[in-house]
Amino acid sequence: MAESNQQPTDNTGLTDFEEDTLAFFDAIYFEELASAAVSAPIQEDDNKKRLLRHIKGHVDARQKKLRETIRRRRQKLLQLVSHPTIIMTRDKFSFVLGVLLIMIIEFVLLVHPAQMGQLYTALLLPLMMARYIIYRADLYHYFMYDFCYYAQIMQLIQMHKYPDDIRLAKAMFSIANGPLVLAVAMWRNSLVFHSLDKMTSIFIHILPALVMFSQRWQDHISKKKFPLFEDMDGTVVTALVDFWWNPFLYYVIWQTLYLIKTEIVSKKKLEYNTSIMTSLRWMLRKKTSASYKFLSRFGEHNQLPTFVCIQAAYTLATFLLCPLLWHSIWLHSIYISVIFMIALANGASYYFHVFAKQYVKEVGKLVVEEKNDNAANSSKSH
Repeated sequence: MAESNQQPTDNTGLTDFEEDTLAFFDAIYFEELASAAVSAPIQEDDNKKRLLRHIKGHVDARQKKLRETIRRRRQKLLQLVSHPTIIMTRDKFSFVLGVLLIMIIEFVLLVHPAQMGQLYTALLLPLMMARYIIYRADLYHYFMYDFCYYAQIMQLIQMHKYPDDIRLAKAMFSIANGPLVLAVAMWRNSLVFHSLDKMTSIFIHILPALVMFSQRWQDHISKKKFPLFEDMDGTVVTALVDFWWNPFLYYVIWQTLYLIKTEIVSKKKLEYNTSIMTSLRWMLRKKTSASYKFLSRFGEHNQLPTFVCIQAAYTLATFLLCPLLWHSIWLHSIYISVIFMIALANGASYYFHVFAKQYVKEVGKLVVEEKNDNAANSSKSH
């Protein structure tokens, strides 16, 4: 899933929620006035039309006033949260919290692996609520229909509803250690401790793999027995069914539901509001990009089926290593460590090549603006 920091792009400057709120109250207001107009003792149609136009003028004026009020309040809020002191305090708090969470996860994984599922559940719910609020405002909430979020639901069901179902556990093991955790490398997720968005992406892609690691190896960790490779508990055919075919069926279920949602249920909404971002739109947002050219190899009209087929093939490919991970704690540990180091390297690149320059520039700009405002206020007072 792509990380994003873009702002809403609608022309009015209002989010979908604010637009819907205005439309809701305006509809009630207009309906009440229109009902009064229809029931009024006016015989001539021209008089009724003039009255309705007058009512519509009242509604338009009311809506304009509400828009201006919302803009002024939003501007005041943005000025407040954009204060240099608040920005630095917020980032410091987020950084400390991110580091503490990593330490807590490491402690639970190594000392109390059986409690990893409870920690995952406790972290997931508030993170998903915060992500929806932020993504809804930025028109990125359709990202939350992607497979990685569907996998979170599957992980919760497997842990809390069917913890003893070995087939579901193996399927979830493949999903968590296949396409989910490899999304860290695919989408260049980065371990940036002060960023809630980036840390949330890291957690939803890595934590399920750690949960399945703790489920699979908690007895070995408690007994301190770490064999290089365990004997397979079945044939090659049963391994392919458990770690390849079954998880792919769950993937197909998700893909079917996703296409029903985006291509049938919400098709008109997505066509009307092109600012709503989906994974496909993200890949195609620049016609000069490699992803756009690759998905258009069979024509622009076939971009969706091409994307679906490529994603399915990629998912199948990521499952192939999972039987080996299931039978070797050493290989599984190295595998997750490599993924974590990729996220760490991405985070280091972000901090030194992107964040340092942006942070100094933005905070410095805000400090200069604050000094100019203070100087202007001082001159006015004199």
